[in-house]
Amino acid sequence: MILFGTGGVRGKMRPGEFDEKLVLKVTQAVSDWMKDEGKRSVVVAYDTRRKSRDFARLASFKFKENGMDVFLFKEPVPTPLLSFAVRYMEADAGIVMTASHNPPEYNGYKVYNEEGVQILPETADKIRSHMEKLGPVEEFHEYELNTVPDDIIESYLERVEKLVEPLISKPLGIVYSPLHGTGLKMVSEALKRAGVDVTLVKEQASWDGSFSTVRVPNPEEDDALELVKKYMNRDGISFGIATDPDCDRVGLIVKEGEEFVKLTGNQIGVLLLHYMSCKMEDWLKKQKKPYIVKTIVTTDMVRPMCDERGIHLFETPTGFKFIGDVIVREEKKGNNGFLLAFEESYGFLAGNFVKDKDGVIASCLIAGLLSEEENPLSLLNELYRRYGFYMEKLLGVELSSVEKAQEIYGYLKEHTPSTFGKLVVRDFTDFSKGIGHVRPNKTLKLIFDEGTIYVRPSGTEPKLKFYLHVSEKTREKAGKNLELLEDSVRSFLSTYHST
Repeated sequence: MILFGTGGVRGKMRPGEFDEKLVLKVTQAVSDWMKDEGKRSVVVAYDTRRKSRDFARLASFKFKENGMDVFLFKEPVPTPLLSFAVRYMEADAGIVMTASHNPPEYNGYKVYNEEGVQILPETADKIRSHMEKLGPVEEFHEYELNTVPDDIIESYLERVEKLVEPLISKPLGIVYSPLHGTGLKMVSEALKRAGVDVTLVKEQASWDGSFSTVRVPNPEEDDALELVKKYMNRDGISFGIATDPDCDRVGLIVKEGEEFVKLTGNQIGVLLLHYMSCKMEDWLKKQKKPYIVKTIVTTDMVRPMCDERGIHLFETPTGFKFIGDVIVREEKKGNNGFLLAFEESYGFLAGNFVKDKDGVIASCLIAGLLSEEENPLSLLNELYRRYGFYMEKLLGVELSSVEKAQEIYGYLKEHTPSTFGKLVVRDFTDFSKGIGHVRPNKTLKLIFDEGTIYVRPSGTEPKLKFYLHVSEKTREKAGKNLELLEDSVRSFLSTYHST
């Protein structure tokens, strides 16, 4: 069970973990926080997972019991649509029942503020404090509930269409899979409005909370895209995309000859930055401070690209809530120069009407890129030759518990290493102290002659994550250094576990 690790709660759907009693208790705590802040309206959404709708209704009843004005979506919708709805309806908060791309036995409860941004740690602490004061919360009363107005979806789609219209150069075909999730209607419709010929993976075009055709419904995983590849082969289509169950992430696969290449989130972000900055060059020139936002563990290849184009780069801790917060803060300063935000884990955002990663918008941005670049892999190689061969790899080390991940992170934090495996540590940064404009967070940065490793415990799973970054003048040297960094991680873990 993770309490407010990602702006809410996530756990397995079983008695004593993520169950009806927990949903009632969390909702009471959120209600108490809202009362403290003088808030009284909340939008409630849910994904296609088993029991998500039941949990959403239960939370809605509890909010209503606390005197809140509640608006419940009629059917499963993408999480970014909740962000839009909170802003469009001028609500005080939003919640969504989702466990994103986790296996089917999981569910979650995420909380959003009045800006449509996932709550920040200071707000999560307030809600957690209220939860700790509560005893068991088991009673509830059923009420007649208001539903989210029907025009919300159309208003959102119109804004997506307006955003991407100047970015689509010519018609193209794409295979799309919603992986049994909420992107089914929204992504298909948005792509069609953009002039894209969408081939839907029929076996995955159903709201199936068991995600029965995949091991895990995560577009980051190669095996989740097997049916996408099958359709691409069958119909002779070069491009395929897939979104996760709550449609806030999107993966891209490209067929070159007989080979399928799945691009990383970093590579997609680099291509989108190049493409959008070229297509929107005139708009960029009119902005006083055009900018993009990325997390600290996301590729640094965008640095020289931004420098060359006169684009400011903001960095944040891992988590799109921090990205959304930066965008809101800049808007309040009168800076409307936001171009693109992305993170290595396949989350992307553009436009000013959503403040969370958005798989609908991202799918359309990718379609725009592909309509201009028939061979995105060739473009990527051209950018590597121009800016350097930036390569990244994520090692997610499965551990016995969340506490074990925290333990190893804490050990590294307190015992600054001079060596890491067989590599010499040249510099060490502890982001928990706050570095520059990046707010304090649980990330360590180890710099070597061969590259950089970021270390952080997962916010949602019993994992310790190692983000490997290298940059060299040749692909061969970059690849070799990436292998050395990976070996150093495995060597460190082997030594740690043996002590």
